[in-house]
Amino acid sequence: MIKRTGLGRQETGISFPGHMFLMNLKGVASRGEDFIDGRRISFSPRRAGSIIHMPAGSDWTGWDEGDPTAAYLLVSIEKGFADEALGGMACHRSGDLPPSIGFRDTTVEMALQRIVIELKQPDRISVTMVESQAMQLLVQMVRLNGSHHEPAKGGLSSFDLRRAIAMIESSPDEIPSLAALAKEVGVSRFHFSRAFKQSTGMTPHAFIAQRRLDRSAEMLRSTNMSATEIALECGFGSSSHFTIAFKRAFGLSPIDFRRRCRI
Repeated sequence: MIKRTGLGRQETGISFPGHMFLMNLKGVASRGEDFIDGRRISFSPRRAGSIIHMPAGSDWTGWDEGDPTAAYLLVSIEKGFADEALGGMACHRSGDLPPSIGFRDTTVEMALQRIVIELKQPDRISVTMVESQAMQLLVQMVRLNGSHHEPAKGGLSSFDLRRAIAMIESSPDEIPSLAALAKEVGVSRFHFSRAFKQSTGMTPHAFIAQRRLDRSAEMLRSTNMSATEIALECGFGSSSHFTIAFKRAFGLSPIDFRRRCRI
């Protein structure tokens, strides 16, 4: 866990022989510069919940300015473990994964949070649990990078998928109907539902539910709103429904999740 207080600007200089995951828990990096292996890449503002993955051997430097108080979670994975974890995938090696800065993904966030829980409250099977979560992190990065570069056959085009997701995210407190989403991209409801799942691995309903949980987790980290207020803001029918769904996804109640993010 990394914390900073009273420091609006920070310099970045990280070079690690293994894989590194860094997640913003609190604070916003609003402007800056990023360099990977000496090559400048575009900078995107990073809010609470955004994740950075540096593959083994990458060199990340730069600077950012933003909130003077911030907290980060850093998890490193030895290259040997990563190579062994991905050894059964003929088309992937851990060294083939590209750097990713400022992305959001519920699966990666859940795995990182569960690693923290195991390390803070260890028992006899914590090592096995941590290794399983580390493996999930790596496999999910393979999936994310594979789906990003090559859309699944039979799925929506990249343009139509972006339009559908933009429509979903423009109204987080209201669920767009399947008919409205299908109309947005000009296809039938049946075709949209099938193509959307082919493109994302989730039904439209499951995707919307995941987006709501992502937003609720960010609000728990970055606001002082009550769990009930967040439940209503994110479109959950009741606080009890929100608590059940959140605990199923993150392994913690909303209150416990907020408490761990602010330790």
